Amino acid sequence: MRGGNVNNLKNINVDIPLNQFVAISGPSGSGKSSLAMGILYAEGSRRYLETLSTYTRRRITQNKRSQAQEVRHIPSAIALGQRPSVPSERSTVGSMSEIFNVVRLIFSRLGTTRCPNGHVIQPSLKIAQVMDLAGDKMGIITCPTCQVQFMAKSAEDFAFNSAVR
Repeated sequence: MRGGNVNNLKNINVDIPLNQFVAISGPSGSGKSSLAMGILYAEGSRRYLETLSTYTRRRITQNKRSQAQEVRHIPSAIALGQRPSVPSERSTVGSMSEIFNVVRLIFSRLGTTRCPNGHVIQPSLKIAQVMDLAGDKMGIITCPTCQVQFMAKSAEDFAFNSAVR
């Protein structure tokens, strides 16, 4: 991204690697949300919406073009909405923003799995699809090495209060 101008960001240039998990951090007021939502998300969602039919686009609120001179190679984007909540003394950023739910889902779909015999099964689209099946086939994986069938860990298994350890 080149020449970003949103809120307190003035002519900022940023190189963000593709296909990697990237976190934006900094002190309050440093422009994290302006960069993430005002430029990157706005441009990613706008480009996605441009690919939809005219009929569909008319029914969806579109973001205006991001306030940057140039944004290249940005993939389609989704955003998790922020909701004000009443935090308790036990709340964390992860539980208040509900980012834990997204991380648990990522771990269950994209994490490396081990069969009961210890064989490592690399993440794949097939495993992610098995996790989304309904009924008694949901989450059942067959180890390609020893052919044993077992239940893969679901997003709920990665919760901090889960009984599965």
